[in-house]
Amino acid sequence: MPTGGTIAAVASPPGRSHSALIRLSGPAARDAARELCGITGWTRGLLRASLALPGSVTPATRALPALALVMPQPASFTGEDTLELLIPGNPHLVRRVLDALLTIDGVRQAEPGEFSARAYLNGRMSIDQAEGIAQKIAAENSDQLRDADALMDGSHADRLREHADVLTTCLALVEAGVDFSDQEDVVPITPGDLRARIASVREDLGSMLTSSRGNEPGRERPEVVLVGAPNAGKSTLFNALLGRPRAIVSERAGTTRDALAEPLDLSRDAPGAGSVTLVDLAGVDGVAIDDTDAAAQSRARERIRLADVLVWCDPDGSFEARGFTPDPETRTVRVRTKSDLPSPQPRGSVRGVIALCALDGTNTATLRRAIADAAAGSGVAGAASLPRHRRAIRESERWLGEAMLRIDPDDRALSEPELVAGALRSAIDALGELTGPVGTEDLLARVFSAFCVGK
Repeated sequence: MPTGGTIAAVASPPGRSHSALIRLSGPAARDAARELCGITGWTRGLLRASLALPGSVTPATRALPALALVMPQPASFTGEDTLELLIPGNPHLVRRVLDALLTIDGVRQAEPGEFSARAYLNGRMSIDQAEGIAQKIAAENSDQLRDADALMDGSHADRLREHADVLTTCLALVEAGVDFSDQEDVVPITPGDLRARIASVREDLGSMLTSSRGNEPGRERPEVVLVGAPNAGKSTLFNALLGRPRAIVSERAGTTRDALAEPLDLSRDAPGAGSVTLVDLAGVDGVAIDDTDAAAQSRARERIRLADVLVWCDPDGSFEARGFTPDPETRTVRVRTKSDLPSPQPRGSVRGVIALCALDGTNTATLRRAIADAAAGSGVAGAASLPRHRRAIRESERWLGEAMLRIDPDDRALSEPELVAGALRSAIDALGELTGPVGTEDLLARVFSAFCVGK
């Protein structure tokens, strides 16, 4: 991303609208205000302006009415001199105003995210807040907006800092114990207390990862997987939910081999819901007809393990696990497919089951609403779903597990304090990518405040 100069861009959504916003940030903002808007002063405020567009042929376009918001540095979003113009939302006018700004010496088109990047570089926001802006723009429901707010208001970072604070104190006490290992009566912290503190932190870190489970890099939407035995009607249901023939449907078992994934918009049947990724998989029953089918079932089980929501398809309605065991932590919607055919199970014999016929569309709208409800509670857009955050939290959790393995809570003192200290340091360093590094001075402060070595 280029740096320096003055940047300009349209800050409102594309297309025709009542009004549009154009933002300008950098040292040439004052020149733009003077040349285009006729604003000679540079005092913070909202002003009425008439934009003098070059090449105008009518009085109306020679003096385009606008509202100009002047924000002198450093009290602006970017920390630089900033000018924002609110103009009529005609796409042609918006383009002309932006082109006029780009003719001013020193002004160029902004790169994607460059306004936020300047705010970060000028100390106006943290990297977490910048990530929160991106999350908020991409949010599709209230849960995702809430998680974006947690990044922007710092509550997510505060939660991680509290854990880093606890771990730093634990490390200081462990290292103090190493320094006084020749004095048996000096035990800065008992193994039982130390293990309990570490376990508490590790449990909460694990809950952060669980709440955003399945959000590997590139995952933009909750992943909803159709699962069941071969010929359970998954591909027919897949096509019915999408409203088009995407998957090949056949009565012969094993037709589906590779995973088919398509976006599914749920807002039609569940107002306020966003989109999910719907996945059709090979049938899983534990009995492979050949090596290719065995490989397909193996890949299907892995996709099932990473799913945010399972749609369990069973034409019998018995929902007996055949070839796979659903994770009780994964939200699961049970569907009795082929409900137009006789079933050994009485209709409604299993609570919460949706009886559905994909051929005539019976209850497909009900299923879409059920999927929307399940996906909304899957926690997909949590702050820990960001690849950088997941990587750091997972690494810290792993090192805390290493530390706990070397602590016997029944011992009077640690048998391997150096190894425990090393694991704690690695766990703190992993969190440091998100909270900031912990230096030697921090550790010394903890030693002197939490364990009085001078008494």
